[in-house]
Amino acid sequence: MESEQAKFEGWAVIELFGHSREAGYVTTEYFGGGALFRVEVPPLEEREVTLTRPEWVGDQLAGVGSKLLRGAISGRTRFIGVSSVYAMNPCSKEATLKAIEAMTRREVKVIELVGQPALVGATSLPGEDEYEDEYPDGDETDR
Repeated sequence: MESEQAKFEGWAVIELFGHSREAGYVTTEYFGGGALFRVEVPPLEEREVTLTRPEWVGDQLAGVGSKLLRGAISGRTRFIGVSSVYAMNPCSKEATLKAIEAMTRREVKVIELVGQPALVGATSLPGEDEYEDEYPDGDETDR
């Protein structure tokens, strides 16, 4: 009697050991006796976005409402070994595309910078405390 292997097919965000993530359209591929998840990451065109939360752009803090031009992201395929998967989170295509947007580094150009005067030129986000070094000389052995 031949047993049927379980398969997954759909949009998902995969969390991997080593604190990395991958997002895209996921299918299960079998090679001999082993299984891999095939992740098809779709390309994203260059697009204009309006920020819904503050974000660092270079050395400037762009406030809510700032408009940025995000660079295009190339599509790609990645095969992931089942044993390296910590969690798989099935979700909608829209949620997957948002995850790809958040996880991918890309060129950003400022179109319009909006911010409170207190935030322009700030070195930290609101609510972040300035860090004071307990050991300014680097010697932590006196604990």
